[in-house]
Amino acid sequence: MKQRKRTKDWVGPIPYGIGEVKPNHFAEMAKVAVENRAHPLYAWRILRDGTCDGCALGTVGLRDFTMDGVHLCTVRLNLLKLNTMDAMDAELLSDVQNVSGLTSAEMRALGRLGYPMVWRAGTLGYTRITWDEALSLAAAALRKTDPARMAFYLTSRGITNEVYYMAQKVARALGTNNIDNAARLCHSASTVAMKQAIGVAASTCSYKDWIGSDLIVFIGSDTANNQPVATKYLFYAKKKGTRVAVVNPYREPGMMRYWVPSVVESVLFGTKICDEYYRVQTGGDLAFLNGVLKVLIERGQVDRAYIDAHTTGFDGVEQALRESSWPDIERNSGASRADIERFADMLARDAAPPRRRHRARDHQPGPRARPDRSRVLGRDADPRPLRRPGRRRSGVRAERVPRRPAGDE
Repeated sequence: MKQRKRTKDWVGPIPYGIGEVKPNHFAEMAKVAVENRAHPLYAWRILRDGTCDGCALGTVGLRDFTMDGVHLCTVRLNLLKLNTMDAMDAELLSDVQNVSGLTSAEMRALGRLGYPMVWRAGTLGYTRITWDEALSLAAAALRKTDPARMAFYLTSRGITNEVYYMAQKVARALGTNNIDNAARLCHSASTVAMKQAIGVAASTCSYKDWIGSDLIVFIGSDTANNQPVATKYLFYAKKKGTRVAVVNPYREPGMMRYWVPSVVESVLFGTKICDEYYRVQTGGDLAFLNGVLKVLIERGQVDRAYIDAHTTGFDGVEQALRESSWPDIERNSGASRADIERFADMLARDAAPPRRRHRARDHQPGPRARPDRSRVLGRDADPRPLRRPGRRRSGVRAERVPRRPAGDE
């Protein structure tokens, strides 16, 4: 029998990368099953019929609206216990000293708040009240409050888009537009930058658009860690011939190789995600892309007609880049001229239609990243039009998380 040849994107022949330092998705699934063992049928009904409160892909049960196949992210699984846990003993809150020394994790382990409770001046803790009493108290307080002095704030943990939608409708019905949420704060720096640079305050593509593109560039983003569901789309994109480039100070292990748990082939052999890696120093992405644009201008590989029709101030950028020295660019970027030219060559090979190119950026806060974000977008090696089919930019949400051991994405 003729043996199947190992493909170039396989990590190796060891199933699921046993022995590698990496996430163990199946162990996490088993842990979730144990955590929800008290109400297994209820947990299954949530997964089968509910929406995903861990991402924004729009899911119905175990499917999403973006592509075929199972959609079951570990974020959703880890939030499952919040829905299935029993109600806590309300008597514990009758005196706040009972819980004053507990951590937030220990508080959550006590169970969900199963009833409306109220604290009144002069009491030691909270007392249980009926839903009618709770609604009456809230309504009375809202009636007494000037809408200009009223505000609503929503967390991002486990809240669906439907809840956000209804919350802002309620706020406006009460006469105020003072409503905000943690998700907006997370994304605001990038959305402002994208609006200023390209006129659109959101991604100009879907994950599904990655599949069939020729090149995807990740700049300062550990997508495998912060948006692991994206690795499934990268797997199918690479099956279609897509190449992936990463520009980042750290060679993130998860961006180099990953075992996608919902794809059998990837579970067995792993998937090499990154084809081209470009190391820059922290905050060096702007200088790096300045160098790339300098190369493209000098080689005449920019779309002058598009620049003249759709941009302003390019003459000043071009003059500044022509006057910039390579020693300065290399020092400020932390990358060599050879690497910068190699990146420019890669983009130039992707110049002719109908080729498609996508770029993703992180949303991480940082002392240097935030003011540079719109400038990075504006100098995003932009020789070809954004509005041509397949040429898109997207922001990748990246929560600030503690650094895990190398390879533990």
